[in-house]
Amino acid sequence: MNEPLATPDADPLPSEGSGGAQDTAPPDAARPFESQVEVRFRHCDPAGIVFYPRYFEMINDFVEEWFDKGMGLPFHTLHVEQQIGTPLASVQCDFRAPSRWHERLRQVLTVRHIGGASLRAEVRFEGGDGQLRLSALLTIVTVDLRTMRSTPLPDALRARMADYLVPAPRD
Repeated sequence: MNEPLATPDADPLPSEGSGGAQDTAPPDAARPFESQVEVRFRHCDPAGIVFYPRYFEMINDFVEEWFDKGMGLPFHTLHVEQQIGTPLASVQCDFRAPSRWHERLRQVLTVRHIGGASLRAEVRFEGGDGQLRLSALLTIVTVDLRTMRSTPLPDALRARMADYLVPAPRD
């Protein structure tokens, strides 16, 4: 049941990764993952704006969408079949402006660093007017769900993540 992942246009995931850190990618390959989300009633407080804890649910949904649509690796395959979990180890979030019920937000995820068993990704939500609503820096780790211990990023997953790697500008 723990066969390596095979998707139509992706290499299978091996059971172990190289463990090396990566923070550069070919410039022609680097790009953010983008999608849109509609602010729903369930996201809002009585004032009709997103209640800030709901943004964390929206971020999690967006990360799951990135794995599925961006990298061709559904969470079910990764978590259930491969027994690799992807919990958040850290999140730093800045709320810039309110988002309102029924508004469509542009979501942007950019990988900033790929480590041995973790990655740092920046997530931004923007309104239809381009105004930044939220920016967050996530540290996502990979764990073996059988042992609940850190495990190296599989090489094939690392390669897929590198397609979205745009190192943060240095100050």
